[in-house]
Amino acid sequence: MESLILRTGNVIAKMRKNKEIVLTLGKVPSLNSFYAGSHWTKRKKAKDAALETIKSQLGHNQGAPYNSFRVTAYVRYRYDLDNSIIAVKFTSDALKALGWIKDDSPKYFRRLLLVWSEQIPKDEAKITIELSDEYPE
Repeated sequence: MESLILRTGNVIAKMRKNKEIVLTLGKVPSLNSFYAGSHWTKRKKAKDAALETIKSQLGHNQGAPYNSFRVTAYVRYRYDLDNSIIAVKFTSDALKALGWIKDDSPKYFRRLLLVWSEQIPKDEAKITIELSDEYPE
C-alpha cells in the first residue's frame, strides 16, 4: 500500500492514499423478500454467505480502518432497483466486520449511488468502494 509522508512542524505523519476496491456479488435477496416474514435464520444465512463472498475477494484489512468511504453499486437483479439495496447493506457490514472501515454510520459512509446496468451479468452486482483517510466533513 502506498503512503504519503506529511511533515507538519516537528511531527511526521504517514497517510495512506485513497483506495478503490471493486467487488462482485452474486444474487442476493431483494429487500422485500429479506424482511417479509422470513425467519431470522434465513436472513442470517444470506448475510453470512455475502460476508464469505466479500471476504474471499478482499480479506481482512491489515492496517487501521479507513475514516470514510463511498459506494457505487452497479446491479442487474431481476427485481426493482430499490430492492437491490440489500447488496450495499451486506457490503458495508462486511467492510466493518473485516476491519476496512470504522463504522457504516452516516459519519463514515459518505455517499451511495445505486445504478441498474445492462453491462453487468444477470443476477450480479459490481460494488465499487472508495476508501479514504480524510475525515468526514
